[in-house]
Amino acid sequence: MDDLKQLLKSVKLRKPSEPTRDYSNPKTAGFLLPSEIREYQENVLNFNAEKWLEILQDITFPTEYCPLYLKEAETIVAVYDRLYKNLDDSLKAAVDWKQNLSSAEMDLVKEMESRLQKVMDNFLTSDSDYLFVKTSSRSAKDAPLAQERFKEMYLDLLSKETEGAERNENIKVMCLLKAAFMAMRVRSSSEVMDMMMRSERIHQDLTLALEFREKFCENFVVRTFVDIDVDMEFRGFVFQGVLTAVSQYNYLIFSPKLVEQKEILQARIEKFYAEIIRPKLESSYFEKIFIIDFAVGRKDQRLWVIEINPFLVTTDAALFSWEHERSILEGKEGFHFRITTRPKPGAKTMLPHSVKALMAL
Repeated sequence: MDDLKQLLKSVKLRKPSEPTRDYSNPKTAGFLLPSEIREYQENVLNFNAEKWLEILQDITFPTEYCPLYLKEAETIVAVYDRLYKNLDDSLKAAVDWKQNLSSAEMDLVKEMESRLQKVMDNFLTSDSDYLFVKTSSRSAKDAPLAQERFKEMYLDLLSKETEGAERNENIKVMCLLKAAFMAMRVRSSSEVMDMMMRSERIHQDLTLALEFREKFCENFVVRTFVDIDVDMEFRGFVFQGVLTAVSQYNYLIFSPKLVEQKEILQARIEKFYAEIIRPKLESSYFEKIFIIDFAVGRKDQRLWVIEINPFLVTTDAALFSWEHERSILEGKEGFHFRITTRPKPGAKTMLPHSVKALMAL
């Protein structure tokens, strides 16, 4: 347990009253008191994908599991500790973990990749199919920052924007988010393994899971990749079964389209939760206090549930404040729906150093 406390303390912390967002959106970002760390430890495993995916299977992305065994989790944690811990993302990108494995570790990785690829192949029916692969708790969405291809994808997206886009901070942040989203598309287990090995988020989550060895039950969660515009993700807050608040998920960007559709989207999300999600969860005796993420599909405008997270200060409150607006999140002030209504001057200051350096190119 002490190892986990040290790990969490090593994360760059901030007060939730400041709506600054870690680009990788770690659940462990926040004003962490010892009591909050304990609460996180005791609750986060209750919201792993296995706890809710079957209940909501027809309104979330098609999914299959691939077992992740304890020894394999130990190996992923050990490789990160040895090669990437305390390294800036730009430095991580230059370190090839495959060249730094023992023969035993290499054999274990090959086993994982082979087992995972068999599950992935069940989804890959055409050359245009892509997948999104996470662990039971979270995705490795911070990993693209530690991969060379992320820079290329970002610059390519920026080059396709209107003239002068390189001077528009809002457009640049939007391109960064699009690049990060696209970088999560995979077709091979070797791509997945590269992200898992480089991800601080995965390292944190597996470290936590290994602290509870008697309860260890982790999987690779293999999901169909659904195209979603970066301004069409939302974070919802549920207290005692009631949807109390919803925020734009990627709140560093201003989207005219989102502003125009705000009232329609608010009504759709409220109805989606009240008429479809809540009855499913309550009939299955699921937790009544949690955070739930929604998305609107790009092609068909279908509403999806992305995932469910703990209702804790260690989960990013997006455009709300845990410190000053808990009464809103607990439903004492009516329903609130928030989006970013104008470009945010200085939005890039809320991003990690390596990302700011990329934007300066």
